[in-house]
Order: sequence, then C-alpha cells, then structure tokens
Amino acid sequence: MRSVVRAWMVAASIAGIAACERGPESSPKEATPAAPRAANTTSNAFDVEITLTPAARERLVSQHESLIVSADYFGDPSAKAQAQHVPGSENPWLTLHRTQVELQGAQLDGTPVAHFPAVSLDAKQLAWTEAPDAPQVNLNVYSGRRSSPDNLLDCTMFQDTLAVASRAPIRLACGLIGEAPR
Repeated sequence: MRSVVRAWMVAASIAGIAACERGPESSPKEATPAAPRAANTTSNAFDVEITLTPAARERLVSQHESLIVSADYFGDPSAKAQAQHVPGSENPWLTLHRTQVELQGAQLDGTPVAHFPAVSLDAKQLAWTEAPDAPQVNLNVYSGRRSSPDNLLDCTMFQDTLAVASRAPIRLACGLIGEAPR
C-alpha cells in the first residue's frame, strides 16, 4: 500500500510541476541533452508515441504551438539515504535525471514520436534508492506554452521501471483540456 500511495504522490507532484512550468528553450528535438554519466551497459532508450485528437492537433498546428514530453527518472529513497539525510531523500522519490523532448511543426504530423536516448544513471545516486537495479521513469505530456501561458492539453501519463519503458514504444493520448474523454 505504501508504494501505491508513494507512486500516486510522485505522479501528482510531477504532473503538477510539469503543468505549471515551461522548461528552458532549446532545439525542437531535445530540450535538455543527457549529461555524461557513469557507464551503463544496457540500452535504456525509449520512444513515446503521442496520439492527438483531431481538435488537439488542429489547435497546436493553428497556434504554432509545441508539445513537450518530459521524463523524470527516479527511485524511492532507501532508509539509509533518509537516515543520512541525502539531498532529496526527504521527498517520496529521489530524482536521478530529468530531460524533455519538444516537438513542433511537421513533427506533429501523423503520430508524433519523442525519442529519448539512453542515459547512464549515476551508480552512487542509484545506490541511495530502494531498488538500485530498477530505476523508475515518469512521463508527462503538455503544450509548450508558446501561444498561451496555460497548458492546453489533457494527456495520459506513464510511470514504471525504465526497463519496462525501453521494451516497446510507450503510447500516450492527448486531447484538449475540457474535450470529451478519449
């Protein structure tokens, strides 16, 4: 039960942050390049396919709006991390890495795909989590706020282990906020 409550707290917190803040400006493909980290022998790259309702696609295109897919890599802090007051361990999750991909213009045609390249997570940070061999990833999608200060999209989200995310493309669906459920 504790892990279910923690997962909901993480999802709600990340979704709230993602819906309120726009990330830094960058290239259309990737907002924040993965920083060099410790070597990792297994590829954990993954793709996110976004299905847009016709109304959502029309609004994004007509208003020259972008779509952002954010990825938050995290783990539950271990009891040792909490006891030693490791920075971030006071939260129900320990952030390991954050990145985002911004899609716009022709990238929104058909089924938009956000590609997240493999990342090497810091082994020292992973050691402070309850499951060092099973880091989690939380994915959220929102509009880029180019035409409005508010997010325009209501999208499904994903949260599971990085291993699950990298097995097959993740499919998320988006409509306009207030649009009939998908």
